[in-house]
Amino acid sequence: MLTIAIRFVAISWAIFLSAAAFADGGGGGTVGGGCRLAIGDFTLMFSAYQPQLTGDARFCTEIPGLGSTHLVFDYESLEGSTAQKAKLDLDRQIKAMTIEIEVKKGDQSIFKRPPEPFKTGIVESVVNFQEAGDYLIEVKLADPSGKTFESHLPIKVSVGESSLRNLIIFAVIFIAAVYFLYLSSAGFREKVNAVLTKIKK
Repeated sequence: MLTIAIRFVAISWAIFLSAAAFADGGGGGTVGGGCRLAIGDFTLMFSAYQPQLTGDARFCTEIPGLGSTHLVFDYESLEGSTAQKAKLDLDRQIKAMTIEIEVKKGDQSIFKRPPEPFKTGIVESVVNFQEAGDYLIEVKLADPSGKTFESHLPIKVSVGESSLRNLIIFAVIFIAAVYFLYLSSAGFREKVNAVLTKIKK
């Protein structure tokens, strides 16, 4: 009987791991790595965080839940065959620019960050997504002469897969605990059997 209980707990643990992995989302490389956004001659690294839901997990075009979301744009220096001088020139150019960020749902603007110096090469905004659906992030760079570069990033916000994950995890652990108690405690088993007998009648 103890062997059966151990097997059941092991199976429950496997289900728990599968449920957690399923509910965490993924697919399309959207979890754990952010994504790149080309804008003019520059490349920005974009990552979305929801610490209250998923800790330090990074997302790109698919955001798992509603609520406070950190949107981070980080300038990425070009690597590889690019000459060192050319990279330094690009670094100087973008850090002399201003950056402007706007988030839209359809034609409605839900967040707008006015132009500000991009001296550090990184900017973080916190947006409160209150509705699930499709959104568009607009990023605009402007150099000192007034020349602008613009790029768009479509994202999708879901209703909150972490809530489903937590529910599945709780259910699996609860069922495993009850079944283990049923197998290991004669008194508890008698009470359960008595209730089941009454139900059958």
